[in-house]
Amino acid sequence: MKTLGIISGMGTRAGLYFVDKLIAGLDAKRDQDFPEFYLHNNSRIPDRTRAIVGNETSPEAELLRSFSALDQCKAEVIVSTCVTSYYFINKIKTRTRATVLNPVELLRDKVQQEYAPGRKIGLLCTSGTLRSQLFHTAFAGTGHELLTLDADQQEDLFMRSVYMDNGLKSAVISPEAYRLLNAAVQELCGRGADIIVGGCSEVQIGMRHCVLDAAVYLDTMDVLASATLRAIQA
Repeated sequence: MKTLGIISGMGTRAGLYFVDKLIAGLDAKRDQDFPEFYLHNNSRIPDRTRAIVGNETSPEAELLRSFSALDQCKAEVIVSTCVTSYYFINKIKTRTRATVLNPVELLRDKVQQEYAPGRKIGLLCTSGTLRSQLFHTAFAGTGHELLTLDADQQEDLFMRSVYMDNGLKSAVISPEAYRLLNAAVQELCGRGADIIVGGCSEVQIGMRHCVLDAAVYLDTMDVLASATLRAIQA
């Protein structure tokens, strides 16, 4: 198998969830059946949403440091476990020798392959991802409608669930964080979403506490994990 490089630390728990998903997707019977991979838990990477929305420190320099570290390890495939980081990675991905997988494009392809046009997709993602239009650009012309929370709900429900003290990025997550995430999901379902998309790697952490009603849930990190296994096994 090809050598894999994983950029994590955005947040750390989300990166380890991603590794768990990789392992769950393998038919490995002994140590030697697992892939060789390097995980750079680069917690020094500045906040991506603050860089995009608040014009604060760009994460590009630290992302490049991760690229360099993984290149030194001879990684052939690189993924980042933060969706918002791809706003910056798309600009610098030619600075690594490895193949860089893009979870937003992979999720779009899955939706197009498995669902007829006309679906209403409820998007749960950071305000940075919304501002960057990563999903809106990818889904343009596909015939699917993206539904997002209004500005107040985006901040008071979703962003608060992720960034609050004891939020989804924290080492210890509070019941309130789960409650807020579920409220965001219910809002999108109430607007008629057929598919709820976890467009932020922290969503996967809290979805087991959410009620989906009739909607289908697609997690961007699930799609990325499956594609990563295909890429390193090719």
